[in-house]
Amino acid sequence: MRFGLWGAAALAGAMAAAGCSSTQKTTAVGPTPYDRTVVEDCYTVDLFTVAKVETPGKDVPSEWAGFSGKWGSAAWDGKWCHDLYVLKIAPTGEAEVMDLHAPYDPWNKPATAFRRKAFFTKDNRLRVSYGAVIVEYWLENGRLYGLRKEGSGELRIAMLPRVNSKL
Repeated sequence: MRFGLWGAAALAGAMAAAGCSSTQKTTAVGPTPYDRTVVEDCYTVDLFTVAKVETPGKDVPSEWAGFSGKWGSAAWDGKWCHDLYVLKIAPTGEAEVMDLHAPYDPWNKPATAFRRKAFFTKDNRLRVSYGAVIVEYWLENGRLYGLRKEGSGELRIAMLPRVNSKL
């Protein structure tokens, strides 16, 4: 999904009107920085069309196939809600993802929903990069962990599978 400057602005405005929310009902808590990022009622954006996930083919390594699906119920450092939908995984290591964020005013972050290209690294991490942002995700104990590097800062997240998601 490609948008020009006006298209992206229109999308952001439409998503805000559609009910994006930066208000969280629960506070993330836990013994580790990653545990404190799970916010089960975290909400990002309403999509205007359903994001369909393709089941990985038999030629996709099992280490990668586990990433397939819709992940969420978490916020970067427990504050900025984020969903990642891994829509398609190719046997070459390329992936197609939907990268979703709620607005978060304290960090001047708008609501966003972008279809992005990603790829698997040699250590079976899923990497998404755009502009000055590099995000790596990995699977561990049924969660999708992430580390986002933007500028000189790092943010952490541990996402849960979105079971029975209609989005």
